[in-house]
Amino acid sequence: MRLLLRANAHRQTDDAILEVAASPDTPRRERWQWQVRLLIDGQTASDTPPPAAHRIAAALPGGMSVEVAADPLTVAPTVEVLDPGSSPTVARTEGELVVLIAAGGRVLAEDRHLLAHGDALVLAGDEPLDVSVHRTDGSDATIAVVRLAPVTDNALTWVP
Repeated sequence: MRLLLRANAHRQTDDAILEVAASPDTPRRERWQWQVRLLIDGQTASDTPPPAAHRIAAALPGGMSVEVAADPLTVAPTVEVLDPGSSPTVARTEGELVVLIAAGGRVLAEDRHLLAHGDALVLAGDEPLDVSVHRTDGSDATIAVVRLAPVTDNALTWVP
């Protein structure tokens, strides 16, 4: 699965935080597994995930940060921020779900998806496993790479 999510399509929570993706995507529909959110200027969420959730965050340009929370019995999350100026390739396994989030400028993913500030590309399943990213302008754009790896042998899936 390959899904392009524009910044203006992210779900706004009650406390003005932007939820990029979550499983389940509809709150309280199924058992909570993980969420990826964008926070502005040190915001904190009032509708926090369960207390046992594993939480990690990374700072992005413009006073924004990406926060990932996951059920440690189901998902092992990681976040890294890359400089797309060096044209890195993001490699993933078939079982991983990866969310690429552009920040501070424009980034081209897979040589065909133009991501502006706050846009995200969600990748799951068997294609693509390797994604090239690079900056398209002279900005200080970065790309947050959120990896959600399954703790068990089951691949992570997401139905938005």
